[in-house]
Amino acid sequence: MFKEINMFNNKPKSETMEKEHDNHENNHEELFNQEWQKSQENKIVKALNAGEKIEEKLFELPGFQKAFDHELTCLECSDGRVCSGPKMALAGQGILLGLEDLAILEKAIKEKGLTISGHENCGAAGIAHPGEHSDYHGYEYTKELAHNTGNAYKEVHHDEFKCAVHNERALVMDGTGRFDVANLEGFPPQFISSASDFGLSAEYQKIETRALIGIALGSHSFGERFDKENPFYLIISAKDAEQLEATTKIAEEVAAEFDGRVAVDGFIAPEAN
Repeated sequence: MFKEINMFNNKPKSETMEKEHDNHENNHEELFNQEWQKSQENKIVKALNAGEKIEEKLFELPGFQKAFDHELTCLECSDGRVCSGPKMALAGQGILLGLEDLAILEKAIKEKGLTISGHENCGAAGIAHPGEHSDYHGYEYTKELAHNTGNAYKEVHHDEFKCAVHNERALVMDGTGRFDVANLEGFPPQFISSASDFGLSAEYQKIETRALIGIALGSHSFGERFDKENPFYLIISAKDAEQLEATTKIAEEVAAEFDGRVAVDGFIAPEAN
């Protein structure tokens, strides 16, 4: 018995690592399949895939009106797995921002007093700083953002994620600063962008939207499962008709780059109670 175990343990490391990698990939693929099937049964997803308008279904959700009555208290990543409370969000907490937009963000979140959270495995940090040290750069950026604004800082780690894999079916582009969509029961898993409410430039909104679509349509998410019959949705939550029109224009311009695999819909949010 000892010799058999010893022989096994002395297999080339590359062979053992390959098996571990294959097992990891198979487990993730199974999780992706499970999450995809679960989201396919979501009433909002089914309605949108059937050509219905988002507004018609949202007001049927219990708690939809109340979702606009909560104070949003934290700035987190757009990542749908990260949610420690009622959140506003940007990709990587804004790590893709240029200097002018960063100044706008810092002023806005300082006024709102948002707690800023960093997290591991951040796709936006990987875009801004490719390589094995992307997480380090992501944390450093977020800590600096908290330092510059005087806002509180915290971290959300993998064991606190809402899902082990990226399972987002939509990006909610929220211009209201009031929509607690991350905690709205019945809404499909989603990325969130609060760029419009923060007053960030249209050019940045396009950059961020492309980045998040890239994650959704890539190998770290549902990828090829998104097609013309089952598109990834850009859902606009606007405070008024003017904002809805402006954000829809941005969203449609970006969506047009993805050959029908991305669709756009939106609504004007209910007024606050």
